[in-house]
Amino acid sequence: MLWLKESIKKSKNLRDSWSLNGIQIFIKDKLPEQLDMKFVVNYINSRIPQHLMNGVDIIYVGEFEEMERRDINAFFEDGAIYVTNNQDNEMDMIDDIIHEMAHATERQYMDQIYSGAIEKEFLGKRERLYFILKGEGYNISPVFRVKSEYDHDIDNFLYQEVGYDHLNMLVNGLFVSAYASTSLSEYFARGFEEYFMGDVNYLRKISPVLFNILESLKDMEE
Repeated sequence: MLWLKESIKKSKNLRDSWSLNGIQIFIKDKLPEQLDMKFVVNYINSRIPQHLMNGVDIIYVGEFEEMERRDINAFFEDGAIYVTNNQDNEMDMIDDIIHEMAHATERQYMDQIYSGAIEKEFLGKRERLYFILKGEGYNISPVFRVKSEYDHDIDNFLYQEVGYDHLNMLVNGLFVSAYASTSLSEYFARGFEEYFMGDVNYLRKISPVLFNILESLKDMEE
């Protein structure tokens, strides 16, 4: 890729030798001066078991057209994590990377994650949220109650019409965050974040099936 070749030349002026359990972190574009990458690397190393990083081959940090097009801070594709260099602080970057590691783990352990009752748990919460939103006066499609995979219209409704600030209040005690209600995949990924860098007891309380899956994954080694 042309951008990669050009970035290698630029990287001579940057610190480009970061390694996260053997995963190269390639700095494509300059990071904020106050951001401590050593802290980012050490934090993730101390929280995520190595076998749950095996689905990640490399991490690219910088500005990418895909992020601008989708209005996102990070994404996982073909074994690579792409994460923006425009970070407010270390925890902001850590959150982005661990979330995408969750999606890598999801692909690696698809059968173990989705062969049980996690979809039933998710849709049960979706149904409760459906009636909460109806009670708030929102015109919401019945599809919201039964569709677990990602749906652009549902995503847009939650993000644009309801808004995450308001939605976070509505999902308190139901989902760990507003974004976790977007799809089953994001339910898993946000639970992964909460388990490894948040309030694990809260996750255990409100999402016991998801919690038990994450417990099993943590103890699993290839």
